[in-house]
Amino acid sequence: MKSTRTFLALALAGIIGLTGCASATTQSPNTASAPAPAAEEKASEIKAGTAKMLEMTAELKKAIDAGDESNVKALGPKLEEAWAPFEDKVKEKYADLYKKVEDALDPTIAGTEASPLDKAAVGKFNDQLTQALTELAEKEK
Repeated sequence: MKSTRTFLALALAGIIGLTGCASATTQSPNTASAPAPAAEEKASEIKAGTAKMLEMTAELKKAIDAGDESNVKALGPKLEEAWAPFEDKVKEKYADLYKKVEDALDPTIAGTEASPLDKAAVGKFNDQLTQALTELAEKEK
């Protein structure tokens, strides 16, 4: 009786295992056509995110030039919030530009949070960030 139960358990496990393998191979042809729309979606997310961040860096530049410290301090963290949704896609697709954006973004945000505000330094970092984002936008055309 014990050997019969063991045999049935092994047979059931084998059937389940083979069924799982069969369903994985039947789904394979359908997933082969899926990457094209995903790639387009990734590109459009990068393009839209980059455009949004470029608008924010332009707004930040105006606030720096006007000496509007409260607006500068408010815009800094918003840059990170705008970058977060698409940064992994940029990292996958453009590793070099990802690093360039990160290298400019981090000091820009830190500069906006500093007290007292160093307008020259924040302006310089913001210009570097704008340049990196412009390069990224050019790649996505």
